[in-house]
Amino acid sequence: MKRSLLKLAATSCLVSSASLADTVSLANGDRLSGTLVRMEADSLVLETPYAGKLKLPWAQVSRIETDAPVRVRLADGTELDGQLRAADARQLRIRIGNLAETTPLALDRIAAINPPLHPDKTVLSARVSLGGSYARGNTDAQTLHLGGEWVARNPSQRVTLDAELNEASQDRSNTASNWRAGLKYDHFLKGKTYLYANTRFDHDGQADLDLRSTLGVGIGRQFVDRGDLKFALEGGASLVSEDYGSAPDERFPSARFGLKYEQAFWQGRLKLFHNSDVLLSLESLADYLYQSRTGVRVPMGNGLSLGTQVNVDYDAVPAAGKDTTDTALIFKLDYAL
Repeated sequence: MKRSLLKLAATSCLVSSASLADTVSLANGDRLSGTLVRMEADSLVLETPYAGKLKLPWAQVSRIETDAPVRVRLADGTELDGQLRAADARQLRIRIGNLAETTPLALDRIAAINPPLHPDKTVLSARVSLGGSYARGNTDAQTLHLGGEWVARNPSQRVTLDAELNEASQDRSNTASNWRAGLKYDHFLKGKTYLYANTRFDHDGQADLDLRSTLGVGIGRQFVDRGDLKFALEGGASLVSEDYGSAPDERFPSARFGLKYEQAFWQGRLKLFHNSDVLLSLESLADYLYQSRTGVRVPMGNGLSLGTQVNVDYDAVPAAGKDTTDTALIFKLDYAL
């Protein structure tokens, strides 16, 4: 790459440095800003708004820093997720979460940054959450929240299992008793598009719902899947079966629309998430179901996060005498495995 191009890029990055996240310094003194895409085959790819994608020789990189977490593969095969922090010349540190940070690593030990998943490798991740309260005296009340998600992913497949339990009572009277569990399989086609099959089970004693079961298929698009940002949209068809305690049972086909969003802000100090599902009856457009889980997590280190979450469950045609909307505000402790 010509030195004149690097000089132009370095000058341009001074103007736009406020909006660009990652920085790369070269052995000749040039300093570039942009978004680190990947490093493999002894070349680093940096996306810039002023010159597009720049392919830089890895041997000429002297310092590198990232604002968002990246996946780093070391020469011995070890993989770490974290922000890159500059150390001495031709060295870096990997900041994992808010508290942990590696010792300085020579750049020669870095085999790849943001490498594609190994064709035969399955990556496992899990998260569990616990929340609740307990009061005795003038007030006799208690609440319990348990939740979790387990994901297995390789380049062509993804399996997701999730579950949630909420119990509450006051003055020895049950005020909330509901749970939900789901299983989903995604098969990725070329690029970011995938086909899915899913099933879900819901119970809500206060809504007179003994069991709602859904079985569906459809298509989705994983628009972004990075450590700091995940965003996907889905659409398909589902068969819904509702069994009530006293109201008539229901069976109907429906159209399903789903959204899943997660994003980290301020160098991972705050994480926002929103998951929602809509089931629209194909027999009556006035009959639909909406469920969402929206909240924030504040990482505390060592996989722990403090969080709050708002649950919204809306049934446009509830059992007789029941409200359409159930809303719950939950404070919890999360642990990522």
